[in-house]
Amino acid sequence: MRIHVLRYFLFLFFPACLLNAQTSIRYSDARQFLLLGRLFPENTFYTRLPDSMQMLVRQPVWQLSRNPSGIAVYFETNSKQLSVKWTTGNSVVFSHVPATLVKGLDLYAWDNGTWYHAGIGNPLQAKKQEWVMCKGLTGEMRQYLLYLPGYELLDSLQIGVEEGAVARVPLINRFSSQKPIVVYGTSIVQGAAASRPGMAYPAQLGRMLQTETINLGFSGNGQMDSVIAYAMAAINASCYIIDCGPNLSPEQAGERTAPFIRIIKKLRPATPVLLVENIVYPTARFNKVIADKIARTNQAFQTAFLQLQNEKIPALYYLPSDGLIGNDGEATVDGVHLTDLGFYRIAQAIAGKLKDIFSIGGK
Repeated sequence: MRIHVLRYFLFLFFPACLLNAQTSIRYSDARQFLLLGRLFPENTFYTRLPDSMQMLVRQPVWQLSRNPSGIAVYFETNSKQLSVKWTTGNSVVFSHVPATLVKGLDLYAWDNGTWYHAGIGNPLQAKKQEWVMCKGLTGEMRQYLLYLPGYELLDSLQIGVEEGAVARVPLINRFSSQKPIVVYGTSIVQGAAASRPGMAYPAQLGRMLQTETINLGFSGNGQMDSVIAYAMAAINASCYIIDCGPNLSPEQAGERTAPFIRIIKKLRPATPVLLVENIVYPTARFNKVIADKIARTNQAFQTAFLQLQNEKIPALYYLPSDGLIGNDGEATVDGVHLTDLGFYRIAQAIAGKLKDIFSIGGK
């Protein structure tokens, strides 16, 4: 009788997740699955530039490249529960960026031809994190994408499934039909200030186009360093996207754009390059200094683009800023960095342009 009374008390006053705590979970190192967005095999795991580049890039770029922005673990399982354990750094805090983006995890599941958000890994501790991402699943074999933190080091990651469940590399790779898309740029490319890692626009592009994306966004440091052009060209990509406007002065845009693209084109002449204009910040409506800076930067891009066209550089494309994030002023957190709405809008615009490019190129 006492046992039944105790169980009734627990049922009334404790959440169901605690009552199911006896579920036996088997954890596996995430490195045994497929990692999307990480194409340099000599990398330290969960980083974005090869270790051999440490002495070649500026120190801020190197430090930011240690963030696994845009990298996703791709796996399939029939488990009814998915749990995660991960270890991060503990030093990154932003006033305008949620912790779920900085050091959290973001899970998507494949269903009926679309990737749907399925859960987050909520980072509640300084370094060592543990979370049940979802439970009560149907138990059918399903594919998942687990996006890694956008602005924090990731030292280890384990994915937990129920004992007896299968967890494996997907038997059908939905991202293998086309070479990856490489996106280079600023904090906006890296993902600030999305609510979670899967909302950064390179990640959204990947799901929209069923194509692996490589995120080479470096906050404050998307400055068209020539060494990054060589790194990009080392990746056998379907397209290179350059979105560096916010980190360049108009003078830098004028000086660096054409030489940067020439490096890529010398090594990958047939691969499309898409140059994206500086988005028009909502504050430019009221601030003439900001409006002038954006206009001059984009004019420099246009001039460089025309110059390269006159040089008969092949497979070169341009995306104007008009409407990239909408015109209602609701697409940013702070007048610059994008909300989830802003990221969705720019992803839609770039995806539409890429579909045109691939059609033109016969892909």
